[in-house]
Amino acid sequence: MASRSDYYLQTSDFMVIDKVTMPQVIAFICHKLTDFDTTELEWIKLLPLYAKEILHGCCTYPIDNDSMAQGIKSGYRLRASVNVEVPPPYFYEHWARIPSNNHRQGWYSGSKMFRFNDLDECAIHTLAHECFHFLSHSKQVKLKNTEANANWWADQWLAEFLTSQS
Repeated sequence: MASRSDYYLQTSDFMVIDKVTMPQVIAFICHKLTDFDTTELEWIKLLPLYAKEILHGCCTYPIDNDSMAQGIKSGYRLRASVNVEVPPPYFYEHWARIPSNNHRQGWYSGSKMFRFNDLDECAIHTLAHECFHFLSHSKQVKLKNTEANANWWADQWLAEFLTSQS
């Protein structure tokens, strides 16, 4: 893969670190977050992944930092890693909302194979998934903080991203 330069952005509330150099992805995610309170968001990182996995994401919730005597809390930290070595398309099996007439909510949580046509799609979905965990945990969205809901949320943001790119 061609050498990429790191990209850092300091928004008014949080730091963005993009080591994959995907400004269109970062711009979309930051724009989507303008609808929410991000004052407790410490940083978002988009990192390259060189392992066998296609993607990996993590949302770390604020914790009291014992090393700081004043009891200062850390903020939410969102990290998404995408495999920059494997060519697309990308397939990833994870929890999803599976439509069902037999369930009161119209769906149940089950396994689904996700397909991403390129690295942008993979990165958007992974970051949007982690954004959902932040938004649900901080009670800014009224959906239960589950993997199925996070992937449903990410599907919505990915569809909006794809529409904006066409």
